[in-house]
Amino acid sequence: MSVKPSWGPSPSEGLTMEPANLGKVHNWTELLSFFNHTLSECHVELSENTKRVVLFVLYLAMFVFGLVENLLVIFVNWRCRSRAGLLNLYVLNMAIADLGVILSLPVWMLEVMLDYTWLWGSFSCRFSHYFYFANMHSSIFFLACLSVDRYVTLTNTSPSWQRHQHQGRRAMCAGIWVLSAIIPLLEVVHMELVEGLEPMCLFMAPFETYSMWALVVALSTTILGFLLPFPVIAVFNMLTAWQLWRPGQPEGRRHSLLVCAYIAVFVICWLPYHVTLLLLTLHGTHISLHCHLADLIYFFYDIIDCFSMLHCVLNPILYNFLSPSFRGRLLNAVVQYLPKDQGRAGTRASSSSSFTQHSIIITQDYQPTTGPHP
Repeated sequence: MSVKPSWGPSPSEGLTMEPANLGKVHNWTELLSFFNHTLSECHVELSENTKRVVLFVLYLAMFVFGLVENLLVIFVNWRCRSRAGLLNLYVLNMAIADLGVILSLPVWMLEVMLDYTWLWGSFSCRFSHYFYFANMHSSIFFLACLSVDRYVTLTNTSPSWQRHQHQGRRAMCAGIWVLSAIIPLLEVVHMELVEGLEPMCLFMAPFETYSMWALVVALSTTILGFLLPFPVIAVFNMLTAWQLWRPGQPEGRRHSLLVCAYIAVFVICWLPYHVTLLLLTLHGTHISLHCHLADLIYFFYDIIDCFSMLHCVLNPILYNFLSPSFRGRLLNAVVQYLPKDQGRAGTRASSSSSFTQHSIIITQDYQPTTGPHP
C-alpha cells in the first residue's frame, strides 16, 4: 500500500546488476527484461505460501474485529454526540478514519492471496490506494489533535477558550480531512495498472526520476505519518499523565499508565513500518544492505505493513471501550432494542457507570474528576 522498491526486481536481483549493462537500459520494459535474464547470487529460502496464509489470517482478524469495534464507536458517539464531551468529536472522526482503513483491508487481503495480481481495473488501482492513505493520515492527525486538545482542556482556564473551543475543534476536523485528502495525491498520481503476464497495481513514476520520486514519497509518508505527529503525541500525553498523577491515589496512577499506553501503541504500530519503508527506499541508491538482510526486509515488509494497521483495532479499545462512560452509553443503546422488562433491568445496571467519565472532565475548578480518556 505504499512505495515499495521491490516492485519489479527482487533485492537479490538488484545486487547482480552490472553498471555497464544497466546503462543500456532506457525504459521499464528493458529494465524488466534485464531482470528476468539476471541470475540471483544471494537468496534466502523463505516460504511465500506461509507468508500469504499468515497475512490472510491477520487481515481477516483485523477486518472482523476492527469493523465491529469502529461501527460501535461511531454509533454510540454519534447517538450521544449532543451529551458527550466535546473531545469526543475527535474520537468520532478518528473512528470514521479507522473504519475507512478497515474497509480497505479486503482489497489488500485478496491482492496478497492472488500473489499481487490486480483484477479490479485501473480506476480501483488508484482509488483503493488513495482511500487507504487518506484515512490513514487522517486517523494519525486526529490522534495528534486529541492528545493536544486533551491537555489544553485539562489545564486551560481561559474564558475565551471555553467559549470558542467547540468551533475550533470543528474547524480543525474539517482542516484535517482536507489535508488528508491532498497528501495521497503525490503517490496516487503515479499508481498504474501494469499489464503483463498478470495485471499488477504498481507505483510507476517516470523511469528517469523513479528513485527520486520513490524517495520523496517515502520521506513525505514518514515525516507526515510519524516524525511530526509522534513528538506531539508523546509530549502532550506525557504532560497529561503528569497532570493526572496523584501520589497515593491508585486511580491517578492507573490513568497515567493508560496515557503512556497511548504512546506505546503508536510507536509499536508505526515505527517498524517507517524504518522498513525508508530502508527499502534507500537501498541500492543511497545505502547498500547485505543481500541476506535485504531479502529478509523485502520478505517481511508486507507483514510489517499489515501489522501497522493494528492501530485501527487498538484505537477503539484504548479510547472508547476502556471508558466506563462509553460502556454505559453502549449498554443504554443496546437495552433500547430489548424487551421492556429486560431493558429496565439493563438501564438500572448501567446507571451507576453511565455517569462515570473515564475521560478528562473539566469541573468548575478545572480539575480532572477521573481519568485521561476523551
